[in-house]
Amino acid sequence: MVTVRALLARGNSKLGSAIHHFDLPAVRTCPGRSSVCEAVCYATRHRFRTDPVRERLHWCLRRSRRADFADHVVDEVRQKGALVVRLHVSGDFYDAEYAQKWLSAIRRCRATTFYFYTRSWRVAEVEPVLAELAALENVVGWYSADADTGMPECVPSGVRVAWLQADVDEPVAGDLVFRDRPLREAPPSKVALPLVCPSETPAGRRAHTNCGNCGHCWKQ
Repeated sequence: MVTVRALLARGNSKLGSAIHHFDLPAVRTCPGRSSVCEAVCYATRHRFRTDPVRERLHWCLRRSRRADFADHVVDEVRQKGALVVRLHVSGDFYDAEYAQKWLSAIRRCRATTFYFYTRSWRVAEVEPVLAELAALENVVGWYSADADTGMPECVPSGVRVAWLQADVDEPVAGDLVFRDRPLREAPPSKVALPLVCPSETPAGRRAHTNCGNCGHCWKQ
């Protein structure tokens, strides 16, 4: 099987150079999005607004709708020798059929670790597939939450919760906090926080921390 154009991109400034990723257009593929995450979404800004990136994301969406998408993912993961793959730097699991394709692909790529953050846990048809994904030994799943969604009522085994903090004084919860960019230089809240993403802290940036050399989100 030959894939002329790569489905998986490799690395970026936050992921580092070793992690591959597959992405989709933000918002339109995010059925579980909240008002908070849509308002501050990084994937609707800056380089994501450029024509080459927009064209690639829409191409990826078209490919994801093909019946042979999972087969192409498996082939490419094996050809590239991808050890860690992040699903959706941009975008999300837009329906259950698409999520099932990832389930099929990941089951055939046992030597690769996959991880994802998702708000599609809020979509009743998609959430059971997400729980299946997170139960796989080579998958780390994160349910994304914020002040709009609140904490999930039920968090499946193998899933952790990542909280998006958009206001410096808001209460936070979960296992990890991502801070909206304007908050990253703000003094820490007086209320004890869960771990803040190390690459989003001044100390982490000075140490050149990225997802590849941190590993908190993808190491089992």
